[in-house]
Amino acid sequence: MLERLKFIEALINSGLKKYSSLTIEELKTLGLIRSLDEVRFLPPIFDPGKIIGIGQNYEEYRLMLKYPKPEVPLFFFKPASTLIGHRDYIVIPRGGRWPGTASRIVFHEYELALIIGKRARFIDKNKALDYIFGFTIFSDITAHDIEMIQPGYVLYQQRAKAFDTFSPMGPWIVTIDEFVRDSVDPHNLRILRRRNGVVEGESNTRNMTFKIGEILEFLSEIMTLEPGDVVSLGSPPAGPLEGLQPGDTIEAEIEYIGTLVNYVK
Repeated sequence: MLERLKFIEALINSGLKKYSSLTIEELKTLGLIRSLDEVRFLPPIFDPGKIIGIGQNYEEYRLMLKYPKPEVPLFFFKPASTLIGHRDYIVIPRGGRWPGTASRIVFHEYELALIIGKRARFIDKNKALDYIFGFTIFSDITAHDIEMIQPGYVLYQQRAKAFDTFSPMGPWIVTIDEFVRDSVDPHNLRILRRRNGVVEGESNTRNMTFKIGEILEFLSEIMTLEPGDVVSLGSPPAGPLEGLQPGDTIEAEIEYIGTLVNYVK
């Protein structure tokens, strides 16, 4: 992953040197500028070594569920094959020969996610931002009926979150230097979700139970974090307990970053 990032950086720099003197109109004439409507968005990180989700990490969500505050961040893994990009389709599992491979109740959660920028072990929480490449938006999709086959049993939760298309991410990454340049605090961002244009949930990242530094410090005491790893920081309350339906359009919006839009089929 690090070699890929270096290649992309070199490619961008070579393009900047070659085209920086051209006007917008000249770039359009050369076909180097396109409308976003002409572009297919892929996940901004397409093959991460790890996707780590943080569970129950918003105070109002925890209090709503009447859960005690955990001593440490709760986390789970999602496979890279779950990733899709902005404007791509979430596919409701129809099942196969095995039981527990179809779902009728699929939920979506809306989350701020960070991308690790350099290899890290035993991070000091006060220096955590030094290890972050940037932030993006992540929709954590879950087959709730599979998750609830045996509530609290982590192996069912893992299966419920592991289906292809269950990790929309994007539309892009806002790099950490942009946050610093604009004096934007990732712990004070408005976050909301919509379904079919209706707001179903809204919060602010300041309501996270465990802050970014604490999460990275804890995770890095367990495992080595590598460049390109994704850490999704948990969801606020997810709104109405009604599963996604084919034809739905869902949006996850985070202040300063943008809006991640996906469709359901």
